Formats: sequence, C-alpha cells, structure tokens
Amino acid sequence: MQSTGIDASTLDPHVYQYIGKLENEIEILKEQLNLLLQKRYGRSSEQYNIHQQTLFAPEEVQPNTDEYELEKTEVKSHSRKKAGRKALDPNIERREKIIDISEEEKQCACGHKLDRIGEETSEKLEIIPQSVYVTKTIRPKYACRHCEGTEDETKPAVKIAPVPPSIIPRSIASASLLSHIMVQKYQDHLPFHRQETQFLRIGAVISRQDMSNWQQHVYNFLNPLFTLFREIIKTGPVMRMDETTTQVMGEQDREDTQNSYIWLLRGGPPGKTIVIYDYRETRAAKNAIELLKGFSGYLQTDGYRGTMLLQEIYWE
Repeated sequence: MQSTGIDASTLDPHVYQYIGKLENEIEILKEQLNLLLQKRYGRSSEQYNIHQQTLFAPEEVQPNTDEYELEKTEVKSHSRKKAGRKALDPNIERREKIIDISEEEKQCACGHKLDRIGEETSEKLEIIPQSVYVTKTIRPKYACRHCEGTEDETKPAVKIAPVPPSIIPRSIASASLLSHIMVQKYQDHLPFHRQETQFLRIGAVISRQDMSNWQQHVYNFLNPLFTLFREIIKTGPVMRMDETTTQVMGEQDREDTQNSYIWLLRGGPPGKTIVIYDYRETRAAKNAIELLKGFSGYLQTDGYRGTMLLQEIYWE
C-alpha cells in the first residue's frame, strides 16, 4: 500500500487502511484522466482502449518513478514527394519566346565572341478569349440581260446558289453557337440568363428566350440520333442501370418540390459505350421495363425492388 505520510500510531488501523485505499483510487482516477485527455487532444494515431484501465487491480498500481527503460525501434527510410508546382500538360501548344542579350553584349572583353553554353526556361499559361466573328454568306444572282430568260421558260430567269442547310433556318444561330450554348448550359451549368450577360459584353444581343427556343430546336434536330442510341445500347451483352432524384419547376399537375427521376443506362457493344439519361416522373418498375424492352443480357443495378422485379419478367 502506498505511504499516506501520516503517523499510523496516531490512527486507528482501520482508518489508516481506508485512507490508503482512497489515495490509491485517486491515483487510478488521475491515470484515467490523463489517458482520456491524451485520447481527446493527442495524436489520432495513438488509439486508446478504454478496457485497458482494468488491466491492473487498484492495489497493484505502482508509484511514479523517474527511471524509464527506453525500447529501441528501427525506423525504415522513406521517400517524400518533392514540393512544387505541377507541370503544365505537355499536350498544350507551346509558343516559344526568346529573350536574348544584344549582339554587343555577346562580345567578350578579350575580343572573342561568347559561346552559348545553355539556357534557362520558364513557362506561363496564357488564356485568349474565344474567337467571335460573324459569317456573312453571299450568294450572287445571275440573269441574262439579252433575253431576260425568255429563251427557256422552263428554267428560272434568275439563278442563285441554294441556301446552305441550317439547324434553325432564318436565324443567327450557327452550329458552333448552338454547341457553345448547350455546353455552357449542361456541361458547365451556366444558365441562360448568365450567358445572356456574357453575350452582351461582346456586343451580341441574344435573349434567354431565344436560347430556350433554340434548345428545343436542337433537341428535335438530334432526336433521330437519340433514337439510334437507344437501339444500339441494347445490342451489348451487359447493361448498367440506376436512377436519381431531380426536381422540375412549373411542371403541369405536379408540385415544384415533388421528386422526379433521371434514369441512367450504360451499355452498348464492346468498345462503343453509350450512356443515356432519360427523364421519368416516377421510379416505378414499368419505366425500367419500357427502357429495357428488346434487351437480352446481363443487367447490373442496385438493390432497388423495382429493377429487381425484372428478374421475374420476360421482355421481348
């Protein structure tokens, strides 16, 4: 038992023993507090097991000592990544800019010309805003001034080249402009009203209403391609499917806070992977059945019961 520092002859033996027991319990509580503080504020890698406090009985707690036996451990060498800026992609075009000294400075005091012994290089990334220009299409007209077309009335009196095909006829929207707007909208998540502001900065007045209408024209123009994708994606041996929630504002007969679903299909023949996003109002199994109609192969999906039911359904 730890010494209490009290003359035992002046106390009842039972009282002296009780005081010693209390002091031992105090030492245990101190050790527990230190361990908990170490766990709370110490290194996260130094894990503490709460059951370790019962490894020793209270009467086995030894007083602290200043003598410690140090255990020798061997630390293996390790490599560390060199700090610094990551190099620019070598596929980016390089345009060299040489900053040289004058011809007079290349002359040594001894009269000989200095030799080039090396160079120092540095790289800076340059950004030039996208090129914006207007394509002015000119179609010359031709007519005969002598007969004014009366010699062959089956042919038009005035000849002119046909109008080039366009996604949106009689509009200023070129294929490159439409591509830019769609990429900004769906890849970079830039809404039409912000694109409208960007166009104003370069002197082009394109309203968000026009861009919204063009979006529908682009969809109609690409719809045959989407139909082809839906057929090709079913020719592969494996199909992956999942769905995620989305919310559509202003949808007819539906609340703005009501969840709708985007169904994802990924498949196609080997080496020709196709990914399709399909909007549906619900995640009912009938949607999966409709999307997979005509597919024969392995379906990989999560544990959602709606798609799991497909195991019991045969589709042509």
